[in-house]
Amino acid sequence: MSQGLLTVDPPITVTGRGRGGYLDHRANSWDRAADHVAITKKAEYAITILVDLILQPNESFTTAREIADRQGIPSNFVPQIVSILSRVGWLEGMRGPGGGVRPIIDLERLTVKEVIETVEEGPIAITRCLFDDGKLCSNRPVCPLHDVWLRAQEAMLRVLEETTVGDLAKSKQQLMSKVGA
Repeated sequence: MSQGLLTVDPPITVTGRGRGGYLDHRANSWDRAADHVAITKKAEYAITILVDLILQPNESFTTAREIADRQGIPSNFVPQIVSILSRVGWLEGMRGPGGGVRPIIDLERLTVKEVIETVEEGPIAITRCLFDDGKLCSNRPVCPLHDVWLRAQEAMLRVLEETTVGDLAKSKQQLMSKVGA
C-alpha cells in the first residue's frame, strides 16, 4: 500500500464555465487523500461577490473596496477572489477612474457547486473516504458510515447543483426587503 498517494482512474475533470470554454483541472494522482474540497470562506466570499455583482446596475463597474464594504468581506480577500473569477472568464476588470470589475457572462446561471469547485479547484467531498477506493482505509468494506457519507454527499451535491447564484441573488433581495435595507 502506498502511503499518501491516491490514484484516480479515470482522471477527474472539474469544470467551471469560462468565456469561450471551460476551466479544466485534470489529476491522474493526488498527493494526499485530503485533496478534496471543503467549503471554505474563500468559496463563500466568491459566491457573495458574484451575488453582489448580480445586484449592481447592468454594465457598471464595481470596485473591490465597494464590494468589500457592502458585503463585509475583508478588503484584502476581494482582489484575490476577483482575480480567480476573472481568470476563468466570469468577470472583467478595468483600471483607472470609473474602473473596477463587472460580469462578462450570465452569473445568474452559475451553480453554487460550479463556483465552489472552480474557486477551490477540486471536487467537493464531506469526507476523504469517498475518494480513497479503500486504499487508505482498510475498514471500508465493513464500515457502516460509508453509506451514510455517500447519501449525505449525494444530498449535499444535489442542493449545490440545483442552487444557482441567481437564486441566491433573488433570496438576498427578498431578505433585504424584509429588513428594510
